[in-house]
Amino acid sequence: MAEESLYAVLGVSGASLQEEIVQAFRARSFDRDALQKGNEAERLRFTEWAHAYAVLSDPGLRAKYDQSGQDESFREKFNLALSLALKGYDDEMLSEYLRRLSFDEKTIEELMAAVSRVREVPEAPSPRQPEGFEGYRKLRAGQGWQWVKEGFLLFRKSPLIWIVLCMILTGIGLTLSLIPVAGEIVLYLASPLFAAGLMQGCRDLEGGGELELAHLFLGFRKDAGQLVRIGGVYLFGQILILGIMVAFGGDAMEKLFFGTSDIDPATLPPAETSRVMLALLVGMAVSVPLMMMIWFAPLLVIFRGFLAKDAMQLSFVACLGNMRPFLVFGSVFLFLAFLSGITFGLGLLLMIPLIFTSTYASYRDIFESSMHVDIEAE
Repeated sequence: MAEESLYAVLGVSGASLQEEIVQAFRARSFDRDALQKGNEAERLRFTEWAHAYAVLSDPGLRAKYDQSGQDESFREKFNLALSLALKGYDDEMLSEYLRRLSFDEKTIEELMAAVSRVREVPEAPSPRQPEGFEGYRKLRAGQGWQWVKEGFLLFRKSPLIWIVLCMILTGIGLTLSLIPVAGEIVLYLASPLFAAGLMQGCRDLEGGGELELAHLFLGFRKDAGQLVRIGGVYLFGQILILGIMVAFGGDAMEKLFFGTSDIDPATLPPAETSRVMLALLVGMAVSVPLMMMIWFAPLLVIFRGFLAKDAMQLSFVACLGNMRPFLVFGSVFLFLAFLSGITFGLGLLLMIPLIFTSTYASYRDIFESSMHVDIEAE
């Protein structure tokens, strides 16, 4: 599997401007003291962000990286210099230590400059309490249709790979669903990891890069712990919703769900039918808040470095503040689902990838600047 790019580490595209790279690093390292004093995994994560920023924030190093890829020698030396700086070495102590290791003056100058760039980036306010900013934009209803249009343009950049990726994902889901209980648990836990990888694929496409099969599994290597936590909340929520529906629907609903006996919904007595319908309506109603929590959470984790609980909180609030465009967005996909039905499922080849690409478009519109994908004049 290909090594994660430095752009992906910071959650930016290859076409990102210097300001966007700075903002991405700030968003991830908003609480550096806690990251540096945390466990080994947290310290390694901060080191990865710092190294990616050190390279991409320097025009010369960035150009060299774009042309030749990762410089492992520089990476090892930078990580050493950064670790010493974090231990309290000032510039004079650090440069003297590097000379004792027989580093040449050009390398020392380059490392000192890289460490200084990391030090000089001011810490961002915590994403839990942004200063003077709710953390998202409230948009007009028509943006829901705009997200679909922008999502289609991203799909059109690499349609064959999108279809293949979604077919693989569907196959994984169907295979896991055949495994009683354990398979469904794994599927719920892994869903945010798959989604995160495909969202990074959207960002790479947007920046002029390529969509690859490896994108599907990128979430298993990047912020996997936080993404699994989101999957755990999703799983617990679904179990809770199931219990609520059984409580409202009674024995008939339990039999429909768990298949404890053969039951034909068409032959249910009117009273039982009413209870089942009520249970379905209640289940749909309580599913909406859960989906609002989950919808943007993987993107906030991989692109802004949020913890799972903060990502789910902001996702819920952002969805609540954009109900009007989401109503339009949902209506479009209901229509596409209808078209898929009358085309014997062929429409799903477009609809499933479009869900991912238009979700990315909505994230960019709500949480970041407007999309970089140009909408062609009609």
